[in-house]
Amino acid sequence: MFAAASTTNAVDEIVGVFQQSHAVALKTNYASSSTLAQQIVNGAAAGVYLSANEKWADFLADRGMAPSRVELLTNSLVVVVPQASSLEIDRPEDLLTSRVEYLALGDPTHVPAGMYAKEALENLGLWEKLESKVVAGADVRQALSYVERGEAGAGIVYATDAAITDRVRVALAIASATNRPIRYSLVLTPTGSENPAAQSLFEFFRGAEAADIWQRHGFAVVAPLRENGGSSKQ
Repeated sequence: MFAAASTTNAVDEIVGVFQQSHAVALKTNYASSSTLAQQIVNGAAAGVYLSANEKWADFLADRGMAPSRVELLTNSLVVVVPQASSLEIDRPEDLLTSRVEYLALGDPTHVPAGMYAKEALENLGLWEKLESKVVAGADVRQALSYVERGEAGAGIVYATDAAITDRVRVALAIASATNRPIRYSLVLTPTGSENPAAQSLFEFFRGAEAADIWQRHGFAVVAPLRENGGSSKQ
């Protein structure tokens, strides 16, 4: 199971439930969606892949490596600051303050959370003013850790990431209209399509029991929009 770093806690729980009823050996690998997609293309033996955006699922589909695929989850962006910080962020423009020396994001060149954040800031007319402050994490959890440790005065992460720690607080929710919908794509790879256990896992992640876990971790579960490797270009 290859899954976006932002899903770590929920996927760990879902995998645990799955293994209670399926006698299979299952390994998980968490990283940026881009890193995982590249690993799969380069031969990594992933059976199921969960991407934090459609782009990297498209990347696999374009190479014939997404024989089955559904859009599974949605999420949202928030601005976080260290829990002990007195900084108030009432609007995105407040990130321009000199009190925010560094702004933590997932790397906006390839990490979905950073790509979404950059898009939102561009649409707000703030990206060029804030780009020099950006500290790019290898994935969204690394960006979150920069804020947790006080190495960045603020960060933009998923709402679900902010919810897993008491070392940051949410200062502002980013309006969803400022970026394209945040959709997580679940892919059964060619390797997985030949493995009955991987097929069962793929279906389990789409089921009602998993949906309860996703929702408890703050994700919204969407009805499948497409299957069988359909592609939505960005």
